[in-house]
This record gives sequence, structure tokens and C-alpha cells, in this order.
Amino acid sequence: MNNSYKSPWASLLWSFVIPGFGQFYNGQFLIGIVLVALEVLINSCSNLNMSIYHTFHGELQKAHEVVNYNWGLFYPSLWGYGMWQAYNQALTINNNLREKGIKEPCKRAVFTGLLYGFVAGMVLGLFFQFILVSPVYTGLTIGIIGAVIGHLVEKLIFKGKQKKESNTLG
Repeated sequence: MNNSYKSPWASLLWSFVIPGFGQFYNGQFLIGIVLVALEVLINSCSNLNMSIYHTFHGELQKAHEVVNYNWGLFYPSLWGYGMWQAYNQALTINNNLREKGIKEPCKRAVFTGLLYGFVAGMVLGLFFQFILVSPVYTGLTIGIIGAVIGHLVEKLIFKGKQKKESNTLG
């Protein structure tokens, strides 16, 4: 068991940089290695870095030509899962430490709707890459829209559950 508190935001941001780095930060080395290996595989097979390179150099047609969308569709899920898992694992580590070693799962996963919405939006953005002249721009734009929608839906669901629980208690 890890005996130091972890910053959920630091673990999320490490996984934002490269999936698996947040897991290394949390001390989950096996999951981290698997996520990094998948990131390298998917990134290589999808030519994502070349597509990003061409996008940022204004060569948008070339960005479309080099990317392999069949492989690229895996990346948003891997990226979103890495961030979500690292953030919530840090919360679980902190909760376990607060309970002085009593292993209790995290009571509520946080940002689930936001990150699942982001992943779903990015996948849709890759399907409809022609909307904003670049697979990178379209994926990120629709991903952000999906994140906002997912977060709002999660808030509505959580408020409904809280209201239901308060009605049964009172």
C-alpha cells in the first residue's frame, strides 16, 4: 500500500501528457506500462504525430492523408481512460490513507461524465473529420463539446441521486 497522499490533479495531468504517466505517479506500474505501450502502438499505427505536425504547419490536406483513422479511433478512449483512472485512483489512495489503512473504495468517481463525453466527442470528431478541415481540430472541438455535455449530464444524475437519498432519509 502506498503511504503518501497523491494529488488527483497531478495524476490527471501526467496522464494528459502521456497515458500511463499518472499511473506511474500513483505507483500503479503494471497499468502504467500497459497504457504507455498501448499509447506507443496506437500512436505509431495511426500516424497521429505526423497528422498533428501537418495540422500545426497548416498542411491540412496532408494531415488527412497521413492519419490512419482505423487506429486513430482507439486513441481518445485510451487517453480519456488514462486520465480518469489516474485521477480516481489518487482519490482512492487518499481515502484509504484517511481511513488509516481500512480499504474502502472511492465513494464516487469524479469527472466520469466529463471524460467519457470528451472521449465520445473525440471519436465522433474523427468520424466527421471533414467538419473543421483537420482531424486534430475536429476531434478536439467536438471532444470539448462532448465533455461539457457529459459533465452536465453527470451533474444532473448526481443531483437526482442526492435528492432521492435525502427523501428516503427525511
